[in-house]
Amino acid sequence: MAASITPSLRSALERLKHAGSVNGLLLCWRRQILINLLPFEEFRAERILQAAHDARAHFASGGDRDVTTFWFGYEGVFVLALFQGECLLITLHTHASEVDFLRRAGLTFLDDTQLLVQTLLQPSPDDDASREETQPLAEPGVDGMPPQASGPTKVIPRKA
Repeated sequence: MAASITPSLRSALERLKHAGSVNGLLLCWRRQILINLLPFEEFRAERILQAAHDARAHFASGGDRDVTTFWFGYEGVFVLALFQGECLLITLHTHASEVDFLRRAGLTFLDDTQLLVQTLLQPSPDDDASREETQPLAEPGVDGMPPQASGPTKVIPRKA
């Protein structure tokens, strides 16, 4: 599975790596490494992956806490571990002030990752019955818009 997910996520992960003061990223599914962009060897990446999962299991052992974010500070580097669903994103960065930005960007990335993993694990059936349920797009109307559209997209402002 990792081979089919990796090409579609690598470019998005590379863009996330260039955000702020990021030194390395590690994307995991369950306890399996999907993409390792850490400046370490593979066995060190596996150790940090196991440590993050062990820390989460330790805090959840009482049954009343589900920790989804860990942030550790070391001399010269910070480690941000984000759990979402069965995915884990570990980020190494150097500026403590960027942790909120990196957390939001990482959670957004994990939302997309979770959707991709879900579609790969449970693909839609590719048989004649599912093809019959698909409706072809209607021809555009005189104004160039699809028949169900009432015109160009309307922008909804954030503040009413």
